[in-house]
Amino acid sequence: MKRTNIILTDEQHKKLKSYAKKGEGTLGSLVREALDVTYGKDALQHRKAVAIEAYKEGLISLGKLSEVLGIDVVSARLYLKKCGIRIMSQKQPEVLRDVLNA
Repeated sequence: MKRTNIILTDEQHKKLKSYAKKGEGTLGSLVREALDVTYGKDALQHRKAVAIEAYKEGLISLGKLSEVLGIDVVSARLYLKKCGIRIMSQKQPEVLRDVLNA
C-alpha cells in the first residue's frame, strides 16, 4: 500500500466519518472502495464482492451467491471456507420456501 494525502471538502469528510461511525469501514477503506468502484475494479469483480458481503449479512442465500460467482453450490461452500467466511445455515421454513420457489 502507498500513503497518499487528499483534501476533502468539509461535507465529504463529514459524510465519510458518518459512514465509518456506522460500522461501514474506516475512512480510508471507504475512500479506497469508492476509487475501486469508480476507477479500478471491473464490474464483475465488484459484483462478486458485493454478493459476498450480502451473503455475510444474510441478505442472499448460498444458492444465489453461487449463481453470482458462477460456480456450483459445493464449490461456493469450499470458497467461503477457504476465505474464512462462516457458512450460514437456513432454518426449516426458509428451506421449504426455497423448495417451493425452485
